[in-house]
Amino acid sequence: FDRPAVAGSLGMAEEAPASPSTARRVEETYLADRTLDWLEAFVGQNLRSLGLPGLEGVLRNGKVLRFVADKLGDNADLPSAFSKEDLTEERKGFRAVSDVDFFLGTCRSIGLADHQLFSASDVIAYGVGEEGTLRVCRTVRSLSVSCRERGIQVPMFETGKQKKQARQRGMSTSATSDMVEAVGKKLGLEDKDEEGVSKERKLKRALVAGLLAGLGASVASRLLGPRGLRLTFHF
Repeated sequence: FDRPAVAGSLGMAEEAPASPSTARRVEETYLADRTLDWLEAFVGQNLRSLGLPGLEGVLRNGKVLRFVADKLGDNADLPSAFSKEDLTEERKGFRAVSDVDFFLGTCRSIGLADHQLFSASDVIAYGVGEEGTLRVCRTVRSLSVSCRERGIQVPMFETGKQKKQARQRGMSTSATSDMVEAVGKKLGLEDKDEEGVSKERKLKRALVAGLLAGLGASVASRLLGPRGLRLTFHF
């Protein structure tokens, strides 16, 4: 039984969309870079030069986030610069958690909803991983957008060009939808039919049904033998 070559027969681009894990790593790297850029511009210091392990190392003890919150609150009593010792200090009690919570409270006061916020453990806990880092970055991005919408002077988190370039590197979370849309345009199915049902959605169903049918036929062929099965597919 010969399975039909679905992708090739439709004339799709040779380059396959990034896998979810690859896309997530690209997104994490992109957002971590943008977040560090934003923090450096806001703080007025090259934080990367301190030699800390990335964004997690810069934020872990809460001091930088407290600085951001205090500056947004027009607190004049701010450090002129951070040293590596400042940001690696093991703080007693719940001072780190308190500073992170203070930052989150500032975010709420500027209009962010709870679902847009990370939790304190995403910053101060070790081994949180990429999910925690992504939540932190998305919160900082939302804070920047909200501030600028309210006329609060903060650095721009990302430009339109940067966003476009990131999507081209595989950051898009809708890679599958983009692929199906491209196929639909190839076949002229991007419009809606007379019943108002998206033909793109129908194409998705057809592709899935075809793949499942091919898989089932392959299994049956193995069980019944190469001559014990005769299937005809109509598309």
